[in-house]
Amino acid sequence: MEKIKNFFTTREWAIVGLLVIVFVAIRLPGVHLPLHQDEYKWPMIVNPALGSEVSIPHPPLSQFIYRTAGYIVGFNVNFRFVPLFFGALNLVLLYYFLRIRFGKRVAIIGALLFTFSYFSILASLMIDTDGQIMPFFLLLSLIGYHKARLSSGREMYIWLGVMTLAMILGFFIKVSFILAIGAIVADFLWEKKSYITKADLIKYLGYILGGIIGLTLLLVISQYVFSFFSLEKAFVYWKHFAELNRNWFQTGIQVVKALFYTSPFLIGVPFFLSRNNTRELKPFLFFILFGMVFYTIIFDFSIGALDRYLQFLIVPLCAISAVVIDSVLRSDNAKRNKEYLLLGTAVSLVMILLISIPHFVPSLHPKSEWVSRVLSLRWNFLYPFSGGSGPLGFYVSFLFIGLSWIISIVLIVMGIVKPHLRKRALLILIPIGLVYNGIFAEEYLFGKMYGSAPRLLTPVVEYIKNNPEIQYVTVYNDNGGAEIQAIGKYRKRLYTDPAFDINDKIKTLNTYKEYYLEINIPRIDPNSIYRKYLDSCNTVYNQTDRYVSAKVYDCRGVKDITE
Repeated sequence: MEKIKNFFTTREWAIVGLLVIVFVAIRLPGVHLPLHQDEYKWPMIVNPALGSEVSIPHPPLSQFIYRTAGYIVGFNVNFRFVPLFFGALNLVLLYYFLRIRFGKRVAIIGALLFTFSYFSILASLMIDTDGQIMPFFLLLSLIGYHKARLSSGREMYIWLGVMTLAMILGFFIKVSFILAIGAIVADFLWEKKSYITKADLIKYLGYILGGIIGLTLLLVISQYVFSFFSLEKAFVYWKHFAELNRNWFQTGIQVVKALFYTSPFLIGVPFFLSRNNTRELKPFLFFILFGMVFYTIIFDFSIGALDRYLQFLIVPLCAISAVVIDSVLRSDNAKRNKEYLLLGTAVSLVMILLISIPHFVPSLHPKSEWVSRVLSLRWNFLYPFSGGSGPLGFYVSFLFIGLSWIISIVLIVMGIVKPHLRKRALLILIPIGLVYNGIFAEEYLFGKMYGSAPRLLTPVVEYIKNNPEIQYVTVYNDNGGAEIQAIGKYRKRLYTDPAFDINDKIKTLNTYKEYYLEINIPRIDPNSIYRKYLDSCNTVYNQTDRYVSAKVYDCRGVKDITE
């Protein structure tokens, strides 16, 4: 700790403190956003007062962290302070890692990217482990690994201890943390590939095998330490990801959504990475490679929230992009920097004007309508962003998204083909990237342009609560499910995915002729049986916020429907 104090000047501590303040301030408006679907299950599962027999199907540390946090912040919407807390810690750790590895300038750039990236904002507010808790142990592992390589004697063993402990704790968050461990091991072996002997290789393979056995034994023992953890139940949960009945189309859709969240800036800028910097960033590159293969090829996550799992990209892409930006901006092959920044700003302003034009809102299904509009270049439609672990739902213009990606790709390709233009391309990209992430963050947090589902939720829940005729409510897409449960009027949720057996759905609709709540994001197919059923009911509540509406239907006494 003394060395860290000496390493950072008072001014640098002030910079880090300011970065943390800005980081938290941007995210504070979202700490009480409604808990959506899987999110609201967390405080219910980990709350010992509820005596739930369900547990988190992962190693026990994640449930232990959220349960402990629950005693501090309460088992309610304050749960978002947990990922926010880890996000702020990650900002400091990312800064420190980049500072000791690449210098202060790279550290500041990386911290700024991590602060303003929309995907980072979403991860900092999502109640789960992938976005901020696992990266915390990744960064600790990398810091320990790097410091151990630069040290000797007792200090080296201390840092090796830090690395080992961080790896074990990360694995006890989620077994997929083995990807981070594998990335560090791969970097270590790569560094030694030119002079490693056969005896060394056998020794290192022995260490790896011993580590795997050790982690497995610790996982088995943990069942007897944490009463809420069952390895058998965890295996049952993990097993269904190995059953390769993969929906490749759904996998592709979720990967694209994650790429949209990440932004063309963070995806594109790393392509400017030089060979020298590649050697310095191998742990991150290995981590990205292993993660993409793991989540999109080896195992089937098409039935899960794949876009949430891909939050592992945030930290490595921010680190890589920071190194690239610093390297490119230090080059002296481009003058008139302000002119190119202004050009990028002008392009961004034009795109902002374009998204103010009227937009069409297609239904979630059938997907063919989305494909048709994209291929026919009718891009003035709104793309809904939601997920099994949140957010509740918000819209962004596909025209804005598409133009941002096209312009960014053109600039990236130009910088790759003509390296002497790389700095100019980057300077144009910076304001475009800032505006892109800003639009996503604004719609997620406030929904000022296209409407806010959270803003509509509070009054409609109050209406349902105060209406004595409403005994039970079925909730479309579980939008507002947690709030309806809190007032004791939750019947069930209604999903409209065509993958479900339509006959079972029809039977359910005819059985529960009660009240239905529809916050219509994403939209229901107007030709579906669900739309026809709800339209046959009496609308007793209707409020609209731009492109989003909240309706309560009284379906008592409606005729039975058939396919």
